[in-house]
Amino acid sequence: MFDLEPKKPLYRGIAALAGLVLLGLGLGPILSHGDLFYKNWFGEWVFAPFAIIFGLVIVWGALFKPEILGKSTQTKR
Repeated sequence: MFDLEPKKPLYRGIAALAGLVLLGLGLGPILSHGDLFYKNWFGEWVFAPFAIIFGLVIVWGALFKPEILGKSTQTKR
């Protein structure tokens, strides 16, 4: 649907910002209350270390491997 080039700086910056948001959502409950879980917008419990790891992977991908942020290169047969 969208034909975005993941190597452009704007898209990499947006992905890094999204990763930092996830990182903050995971670190917030741990640092403020010592809780390993927090409730998301839907009222479901989220394991905070998972959010931290996922955020770090997104930031790492945006900084060093932007091609993993784009669509797959597999061809349909």
